[in-house]
Amino acid sequence: MENKKRVLSKTDFDVFCKYIESHTGVYIDESRQSSFTSSLNTRMNTLGIKDYGEYYAFLTTHALGKKEFGDLLCLILIKETFFFRDDRQLRVLTTNILPELRERKKGKEIKIWSAGCATGEEPYSIAIAITENFPPGSINFSLYATDISPEALTLAKKGVYNKNSMRAIDKVTTSKYFIQKEGRYYLNDHIKQLVRFDTANLVRPCSPQDGNSFDIIFCKNVIIYFRSEVVKKVIRRFYDMLSPGGYLLVGHSESLWQISNEFTLEEISGVFLYRKNGSTIGTPSSKRLPLEEKHIGVTSKLLSLQAGSDIRFLQYQKASIYTTPAVIGGKTTDKPIPKTVNDRHIHLRGKKDFQREGDTTRIKIRIKSLLKRGFQFTEDGYEALSEEVHMLLESDSENMDAHLLLVKMFSDTGQYDKALKKCTDALRVDDLCAETYELMGSIYYKIGEKEKAITSFRKAIYLDDRLLISHYYIGNLYKDSYLVEQAIKEYKNVIRIIEADQVCDEWLVEDVFTVKQLKEVCIRNIEILTSKLNLTP
Repeated sequence: MENKKRVLSKTDFDVFCKYIESHTGVYIDESRQSSFTSSLNTRMNTLGIKDYGEYYAFLTTHALGKKEFGDLLCLILIKETFFFRDDRQLRVLTTNILPELRERKKGKEIKIWSAGCATGEEPYSIAIAITENFPPGSINFSLYATDISPEALTLAKKGVYNKNSMRAIDKVTTSKYFIQKEGRYYLNDHIKQLVRFDTANLVRPCSPQDGNSFDIIFCKNVIIYFRSEVVKKVIRRFYDMLSPGGYLLVGHSESLWQISNEFTLEEISGVFLYRKNGSTIGTPSSKRLPLEEKHIGVTSKLLSLQAGSDIRFLQYQKASIYTTPAVIGGKTTDKPIPKTVNDRHIHLRGKKDFQREGDTTRIKIRIKSLLKRGFQFTEDGYEALSEEVHMLLESDSENMDAHLLLVKMFSDTGQYDKALKKCTDALRVDDLCAETYELMGSIYYKIGEKEKAITSFRKAIYLDDRLLISHYYIGNLYKDSYLVEQAIKEYKNVIRIIEADQVCDEWLVEDVFTVKQLKEVCIRNIEILTSKLNLTP
């Protein structure tokens, strides 16, 4: 029977989804029915099964059902991944976190867990990063990697990858750690031996191999599959399994907002992570600013940028970006609306779904709300939301919110070239848009273009002095260049804006942390910097 002749009823869909969620915690809503049906059809064609009911019976009662369930999960869960997907996190790991842990643990083993490792690109990236940055025997660590899918782990243990998995690795690293043969890349045995793989279901009590007290846990792009109550249980289990002062690193656009208040949010060189009992353990090495070290070149350029100005920007004034239009009782209002959990994760939505929501005006309001109050999305959600934004631009090519949302989405998914190109498109529409310059600065900041970042942030501030992220990132740039007084000034600007504008504490900033958490980070940074200068805050 051909795939197109099969029709998955709502009843059958619900039965499959309930079974999957009860065994894995993975929640599949109606918006993903099309892609889920495709996965079912793929597996049914492989087995020669024609009926959904027959396949469900095979899945739940057959002797090979458990293995088949794993094969189905591979299609449902395993998304695109590649080596060094988040190079910034790995730099912070090797430059800041591991040296701090090595010093604190005094030679004891540092335990690292990659939870939800799929086909192994993440833990192997960690192993390569450590090997590249530490001489043999200079650091005592163990690296565990787990996934719910035995089939994915089988592929991970083989360590054989295609070109797509290698797209973020430079040629030198590739030639050093891989053997290329017939279009495939074979990871060398030394790196493979550094990672210990095991099967683990995160929604059930588990302890990878003999690991029970970890110093670092990576769990990226996994919790997006769970309902909030399941996420809370998983995060609580991570907290319990971390050693005091241990680190939890999640995906770039993931947050523990409204999930857990037990962790301390930490910022190291622009990377945000969560720490168990962070405030009681000490300060990450990146925040122990060695004032005797000077980066004269960068420092002098930052000072000149700080002093510069552009009269064109000074002549332009905009309304506060913190007012979020919304529809209440059929009327548009500028009253800020507190963010809800349902707005936080944007899932797959088709064209018909948006048409049912209302006309183009309501879509515009929704996009504006997402921009102002922050959002997170699944990979499927990203594709669908991107499609809707493009549809809006077809009817309204100069809609700045649509342009800015695309910039943000490209940036959040690591597509920095596309994000910068979209910034250029946005500036053609309005070359005096403060938010565009702020987003451009954030992109340059993420890719390490410090001078371009601060130039963009300064332009944004000339247009609107109330832009939180511009002040915050400039503060980080000054801090990294040991311009302590200037950094303190910028962090105080962030606090001033939050207090003066009464920005909602629960709004997401950069889709990672809340306004309240940003204020707390700035206060901690000021305390650290002033203590180094023996100044009074």
